[in-house]
Amino acid sequence: MSTQSYRYRVVDVFTESPLEGNPLAVFPDAQGLGEHTMQRIAKELNLSETVFILPSSREGCVARVRIFTPALEMLFAGHPTVGASYVLLDEGVVPADTGHFCLDEQIGAVPVRVDKSERSLIWLTTPPIVFGAQYPREACIEALGLLPE
Repeated sequence: MSTQSYRYRVVDVFTESPLEGNPLAVFPDAQGLGEHTMQRIAKELNLSETVFILPSSREGCVARVRIFTPALEMLFAGHPTVGASYVLLDEGVVPADTGHFCLDEQIGAVPVRVDKSERSLIWLTTPPIVFGAQYPREACIEALGLLPE
């Protein structure tokens, strides 16, 4: 039985101090991992999200980012996008002097901006919000077991 070794980093997002903020695991090179294995790894690590970085075939995007919780794959999430961006910059995949780049996520292309004016900040443009079906008030009242006013 052969085993492949994959390196990952745990990064703390939304903090300036180690071991604070919102942690997530980032696999900088997840080539060769299948979706089922990615999901199993995310479940094993049991962080709020685990990110797998792959080459992107989407024009203009520097990398494909797949985001998994312990239970499912997400279309998009801000904190993992920021963490993945940090790792791509820190590991030189995205050159340090880059001000803008794009990540290929399940929801589509996500623009990222790097602001180094006072301290390094990573900004992202969230995809448009798409709302689902609307339900009649009466159906919601009944489903929730509430009394009408």
